[in-house]
Amino acid sequence: MLNNFRKTFVLVAVLATLSTGCKYSKKYQKISDAGNQYTIAIDELLTKASELQIDSSSEKLLQNDRIKNVDVNAYQNYKNNDKEILELISGIRSHNNLLREYFSSLKKLAFSEKPDKAQKEITGIATNLQTIGSQLQINSSLPRPIVIGEIGKLIVHSKIEGVLKKELDERHPIILKQLKIQKEMLNVLGEIMKNRVQSIKDARELRLVISPLIETEEITGIQNWMKLRKEILLMDKQVMEIERASGALNNFQDIYKASVEGKINSQSLNQNLEDIDRFLALLQNNNQPNPQEN
Repeated sequence: MLNNFRKTFVLVAVLATLSTGCKYSKKYQKISDAGNQYTIAIDELLTKASELQIDSSSEKLLQNDRIKNVDVNAYQNYKNNDKEILELISGIRSHNNLLREYFSSLKKLAFSEKPDKAQKEITGIATNLQTIGSQLQINSSLPRPIVIGEIGKLIVHSKIEGVLKKELDERHPIILKQLKIQKEMLNVLGEIMKNRVQSIKDARELRLVISPLIETEEITGIQNWMKLRKEILLMDKQVMEIERASGALNNFQDIYKASVEGKINSQSLNQNLEDIDRFLALLQNNNQPNPQEN
């Protein structure tokens, strides 16, 4: 499923190349690089969010079980809540997948000998995008609704001609709105991740750090206890780093707009690649096995 996202940004690069010609192909190779990294980063983020949701509910179950033995009904309630959040994340994936399909269809439209068929395909994809986007905006699992402000107009680059220009002129407000929805969903998902990390941190500090200290028996495996305590206390710092680095994931909309209008900036692309690389490194460093009890 994750591989479905890894061509989205690359196909925006195709659009950008169509708008400016092969003369600038080296510059737009950087967009392809940014696109690959961008979509991989989204995959990593969505996977991490799913793991954090499950880890958070698992810690709460363990915490409640110490107070009062958890019964089947209580377990099912936590499981149902997990399911709701995981379905939200799945919806974000589906939305991003449709964006990839849209850009893929733009490529077909530009080079197709039967543009009517490609146009029909694009219309279907755009309809599904709007449907899923609207569902995401009002999803009951969100801590707040997604509100999208006024959608501006783009000036399609003069070198984009024919059916492709017609499509972009007519449809770009819809695509811009969907990209804004994606951006806001990633921001909200970041808030959810932050809350889940804090709950995991608190529960593990009590379970793995404080509880062994207050027991009358001497702690066994002191080095392991110290390592766990350090990892848990540093979780706040990791969250702050992820928040700063995740700003790189909000640039997809700007890249799309610049591609349509022929205003790609190599310096900003290079910076975006560096930011995404840092974001990926942070996620991969945080994607270590969960601390276990001795």
